[in-house]
Amino acid sequence: MLSATWLVVRRRAWIPLLFATLATAAMGALTLASKPTYVATATVIAKNPENATDRPLSFPEVVTSNTVALRAIKTAHVLETVDGLEAALSVVSGKSDIYQIAIRDTDAARATALANAVAGESTAYYQDLAGGDTVSIQATVDKDRADLNKRYLDASQALLTFDQTHSQGARNEPSLGAQRLALQLAQQAAANAVLNFEAGITQGKLAQITTIRNFESHVLDQAAALPRGGTNLMRLIYVGGLGLLLGIVAVFLLEYFGRSIDKPEDAEALLGAPVVGVIPRASAAAMRRAVRAK
Repeated sequence: MLSATWLVVRRRAWIPLLFATLATAAMGALTLASKPTYVATATVIAKNPENATDRPLSFPEVVTSNTVALRAIKTAHVLETVDGLEAALSVVSGKSDIYQIAIRDTDAARATALANAVAGESTAYYQDLAGGDTVSIQATVDKDRADLNKRYLDASQALLTFDQTHSQGARNEPSLGAQRLALQLAQQAAANAVLNFEAGITQGKLAQITTIRNFESHVLDQAAALPRGGTNLMRLIYVGGLGLLLGIVAVFLLEYFGRSIDKPEDAEALLGAPVVGVIPRASAAAMRRAVRAK
């Protein structure tokens, strides 16, 4: 069986060799004509606690957002569009909180700059989103603090004014004494409100710090551009081997579907008669040698 297969391949050996030669030549031409592609990969960590249901952040969505793209383009100082960056960007996540941000580009320095910029801007933006809108929160806190301070100052001013006006009569007249007690209680209530507010702000800041730490994110490994795929020589070897394999398949297809009769048994099966003799195939040189021998 193996010998018959080898004979079939050897008889049409030029076909696999032709396939391999053409495939290798085509790949060589494409390799010389095309620019090499580089991939720069940066590694980051972005923690997202499982129990943080009130802030369901997805780091891959943050990385691929337009905000991060615009910031990264500005940071990297390259001429790029948001669509172009998103097309060249890929985010790979494993089972842990570690993510790999890869940029594919024909320029190694450009790929490295964009990958590092996207990694830095995405971790910073992720941290900002985890901490909430600090600008609007601070504005609300400042307004509430001002209102409470004004309430305390108004209550204190009213008590001081009453004491100056009724410095002697408040002690002798029960109605004036009751009015002074009411003003004093209002001042104390305002003071307590200010103290409770400041204590609540302190606790809120601690809670915010804890939340931000739970959503910790930073760059673990800077990007470095590497050629994509194997070397040119390995590509040529792979393509040449594939062409050789396709050529062998073509040989067997020609052998199976071919209608030429090149075996005695095929002639006997087709004609229904035994073969009397076989004329061997000989070249002109072999025939001349045979004539000289005679």
